[in-house]
This record gives sequence, C-alpha cells and structure tokens, in this order.
Amino acid sequence: MSLQWSFSADKLFRRCQRQFFFNEIAAHHAPKVAWRHEAFVMKQLKTLDAWRGIVIHEGIQKYVVPAIQSGHPLDWATLVGQTLERAKMQWLFSKQRRYRESGIVKSRCESYCALVPDENGEGVSEQEFNTVSTEIRTAFKRLAGLTQLWEEIRRHRDCQAEMRLWTDYDDVRINAQIDLFFQRSRGHPTIIDWKSYEVGGDSDAWLQTTLYGWIVWRCGRYEIRRPEDIKLLECQVQDGVIVEHACSHEVFEELEDHIYRSLNRIFSLCKSRKLSEAKLEDFAFTDNPNNCEHCTFRELCIQKSSAASAWPRTQPTSIRASTVQPQPLSV
Repeated sequence: MSLQWSFSADKLFRRCQRQFFFNEIAAHHAPKVAWRHEAFVMKQLKTLDAWRGIVIHEGIQKYVVPAIQSGHPLDWATLVGQTLERAKMQWLFSKQRRYRESGIVKSRCESYCALVPDENGEGVSEQEFNTVSTEIRTAFKRLAGLTQLWEEIRRHRDCQAEMRLWTDYDDVRINAQIDLFFQRSRGHPTIIDWKSYEVGGDSDAWLQTTLYGWIVWRCGRYEIRRPEDIKLLECQVQDGVIVEHACSHEVFEELEDHIYRSLNRIFSLCKSRKLSEAKLEDFAFTDNPNNCEHCTFRELCIQKSSAASAWPRTQPTSIRASTVQPQPLSV
C-alpha cells in the first residue's frame, strides 16, 4: 500500500495523527476485516456544513457544467431546483442510514450520503434540512451574480468539472481533484476552486489552489511555458467573492517545501514507506480535546487503543498527545 498524498490528507495528519491512520490507512470498503470496514463507514460521515459544500460542488458538476457544455442557457432556477432535489434524496438516504446497508457501493449510488447526526442518533430535522437548503439557494444566487465569470466559462465549452490529476514527487503520488478547469488558449489554463465557507474561513486555501496549478504544470498534459500562464481563481460561493492567487516558480517552491516537510512527518511513522506496516500505536493522539470530541473515529479509536493496552479504559474524554515523537526522515 503506497501513500497517495493530498492536501486534505496533510491537514488531517496535522490535526490528529490517529485520524490520519484510520482515514488514510485503515479504512477499507471490503467487510473482510470488521474494524477496517467500520473505519471506512466512519470516513464517509460528514457534518451538515461539510455536506452543504459537497452538494454545492455536485450541483455545479452535475447540472451547471453540463448545461454549459451543451450550449444551453443557465436557467438558475432550474439548476437550484435540481440541486435541492439531489440534496433531499441524500438527506433521506442518510436518515434511513442506508450507508450501512450491505451491498451499497458509494460510487454507484447518486443519493449516497452519511451524516454525523444520523449516525449518532440525533438525526437531521426538517428545519435543519431547510436551513441547509436556504444556504444552498443563497450560494447559487451569489454564483449567478458572477456574470463575467460565467461568460468567460461559457466561451470554453470543453471545460471539465471535478477533474482528477496526479503527479509523482519524491516517489509519492500527489493527487488533486480540480473543481473546474478550462484553457483560455493553448497552454493558458484557468483553474477554479469553489470554496463553501465565509470569507477568511481557510487560511490555507491559497496553498491548496497553488497545488492544483503545480500539478497541471508538472503532469505533462498541457504545453505551459511558464507558471504565470496559469490562472488560479478561488471562488467563495457563500459570498460571491473571487480571489485570484499568484502562480509562479516562487510559490511552487513554497508548496514543494510544504509537501516535503509533510512527507517527512508522515514517513517518520512508517519508515519503510509501506503503509501496510504502519502501527496505530506509533500515531499520536491529538493535543486538542475538541478534535477528539468531534472525531467520527473516536469510538473506534478507543476500542483499538484499549485492545492494544495503549490506552487505559479510564482515559478521560480530553485526550492528550501520546509520548511517541516522530523522528525526522532523510529523503
């Protein structure tokens, strides 16, 4: 099992090494090993805020972009209606906890959804669903107001949504999923990253957007003469704000430094670089009690830690960092 690095995996590792272990190493869809399948189910669970962002992304991918590709005008009322109908199907799917049904395959189920409140027994009320629906309507209203952006996109009907790309770096595959991609002209791509949060909600957003440009630059598919020919746009959908990020060799070097340091941290816990040889007890607990309190893997972490005698059963809810200290890895 080889590491497939992504920005989300890096953020998860920095938040809690044990979350990273369960999410990136242990989780497996096949039910052969019960606790690993349970980790896979836990990995799918989303908060309402995260789910809202996913639905907005899916609405753009499934309805807005196909309308552009077919040359149809953007009927925003219809597009919102289609997106909200999709959200309702997902809400009901999760409400019935169908994500735990035997034989359900996420990639083959359009209505697949697993929400934290449904898993912990609280459920998502109709009022809460209506609140999410209102937030989705607001986001699409703000998107509809970005007329210049859509005019630019409509001139490029070959645009691609949720485009997966990767590149190899230091013997590791670096993954990215680009929200929207098109070329203004040959060798002059535009990358758009939809962000569903309030302004200032993610201080690392520029670095993640840079990652997309870096992978496009390195992957070899496009004849790009210089990084400055790549346009990086972050669109904050909740506020209808577009931010253009710089793209240059200098920011690529800063990104590569970030990736290098991240890989050093991760591989300090699995020095052979074979994740199948990684051991849970080598991964530290978070030092932030809030991370533990709201972690979807919490009960599984308690069970596995107790079974390995690494965590006394009397351990309080507030979990402190383990004494295992990662050692630097020479690469």
